[in-house]
Amino acid sequence: MDDMKQLEIKVGFCVAYDWPLLRYAIPPIYKHADIICISLDSERKTWAGNDYEFDQQAFHSLLKELDPLGKIQVHKDNFHDSHLTAGQNEVRQRNKLAEAMGSGGWHIQLDCDEYFLEFEKFVTFLRSQKKANKRFNVCCPLITLFKEVDGGFLYVQPTASDQLEYIQIATQLPSYHYGRRNGDFNIYTNFLIIHQSWARSENEIRQKISNWGHINDFNQEKFMSGWKDLDKSNFVSWKNFHPIAPTIWPKLVWQPAITIQEFINNLNQNSIPLPTPWKLSLKNSRFISRLLALLKKLSPLR
Repeated sequence: MDDMKQLEIKVGFCVAYDWPLLRYAIPPIYKHADIICISLDSERKTWAGNDYEFDQQAFHSLLKELDPLGKIQVHKDNFHDSHLTAGQNEVRQRNKLAEAMGSGGWHIQLDCDEYFLEFEKFVTFLRSQKKANKRFNVCCPLITLFKEVDGGFLYVQPTASDQLEYIQIATQLPSYHYGRRNGDFNIYTNFLIIHQSWARSENEIRQKISNWGHINDFNQEKFMSGWKDLDKSNFVSWKNFHPIAPTIWPKLVWQPAITIQEFINNLNQNSIPLPTPWKLSLKNSRFISRLLALLKKLSPLR
């Protein structure tokens, strides 16, 4: 394979009703991406098969504003097969997005509400990897925004590096089995991504939990009720509250900011308990990973 082709940086976004958030997601990656592909359902339906409003003119106007170099392409297809679950439709769209971006290079898949802090350094890291044509994922930690309250944002604060929520972001051989996840080996990094996720309007949150890939994994109304009651006076009482894996979200922290961009600019990255280089090297060792898997298999408590 041509060396330049192998080093191409291809960034794909699965887009639905939250497409306006591309305003924050594309600029941090634009300069250092070779191809940007927007994946959009041709009938404007969610993975759960629900219709959503879509302003075609405003969408294309935003892309024109964000794309002075003509890097962005839009890929449309049917991603709401009624015979599949919402989660299965998500996987189907992600794999079709990978096909649309073509083989070769680094495939990076992001959502509209995910904003890289140091994408240039991440690209440099990817291009330094010597494992071309081997199956592995490169993972990044997410900092999850949970709610906008009282002139600021509440975000999930891990208390230790082991509580960081990592997501598979990049691979040279894309194959998605559950969201962006698969059974391939994972390499962990310290390149932070801000995940706006839940810091939206009540209507947007209701739309999100009614249509995302985890629709059947938790009690939606109970979670929505708690989210509505959350404010600056009671957030300290929220402990271990992730709807699917509670300990992933141990506590909340409030940071003043009027806009998402202001939050991104002012976030103190030193407050995030990232793993040390030594700890990362241990996590990223295939030998240690195999040894731990073998010990777990042999454990009588399994």
